[in-house]
Amino acid sequence: MAIEFNTVKWEDCDGIGLLQLCRPPSNAMNRLFFTELSELTAHIKNSGVKAIVITGSGRHFSSGADIANLLDATLEDVITRTQPGNGLPDFLVQNNRSFSFFEQLKIPVIAAIKGVCLGSALELALFAHFRFCGEGALLGLPEATFNLMPGCGASQTLPPLCGKAKAMELILTGANFSPADAVAWGIADRIFPKKELVSASLKFAAEIAEGYEKKLKPRYLKKYFPDGAS
Repeated sequence: MAIEFNTVKWEDCDGIGLLQLCRPPSNAMNRLFFTELSELTAHIKNSGVKAIVITGSGRHFSSGADIANLLDATLEDVITRTQPGNGLPDFLVQNNRSFSFFEQLKIPVIAAIKGVCLGSALELALFAHFRFCGEGALLGLPEATFNLMPGCGASQTLPPLCGKAKAMELILTGANFSPADAVAWGIADRIFPKKELVSASLKFAAEIAEGYEKKLKPRYLKKYFPDGAS
C-alpha cells in the first residue's frame, strides 16, 4: 500500500516501510513537508510494518529546511497565539515531535543517507536507530552559518553518539563532514555504494526485523508474560 503526499511518500515493501522525502531536486523541508509528515506518522503508527527505512527520492536525502518558508511559519505562529507563551513556538514543537516519533517506535528505523543531508534533514536522520550512508554523501548542521541553531533536536541526539565536544564543534562551526567521518565519530553505522544504499538498507531492515520477531521478542514475552499473554 502506498500513500503519496506532495512532499513525502510512504510505501509498504513486504512488511518494511519505505518513507521517501519527495520534493526534488533537493527535497527541501518546507512548512507543507512538516504538516504532511505529521499526518503521515498517524498512519505509520498503525501500519503494522516491522521496520522502516527513511530516504530521499532522487540523488539527495534532503538539503534541510527551507529557511525563509519556515521562518515565516514560525513568525505567523507567534503572532497568532491567543496567549503569550514562554516556550518555543507550537510549530517548532510539533516539528520536533514528528521527528522524535521515529526514535520512539518499537521497531527498527534506518536512515539511508545519500547526496546531501544537511540541517533539519540530518536531525531527522539522527532520530533513526541506524544511519547508513552512500559513498559521496555530505552531512552537516549549517544552521550556525545563518545565525541560527538546530531546531529539531540535534543538540540532544548528537552528543550521545559522538560526545559532547565533537557535537558542540559540529553545531557551532556548521562544518560539513563525510560518511567516513560520520562512521569514525559514531554518527553513522555503515557506508555502501550509493546505488546499493537503499536496497541494502531495506535488506538490513528485513533481516533485523526477522531477528527481533524470532529471537528477541519470544524472550521478552516469556520473561514478562510467563502465562503467554501479550
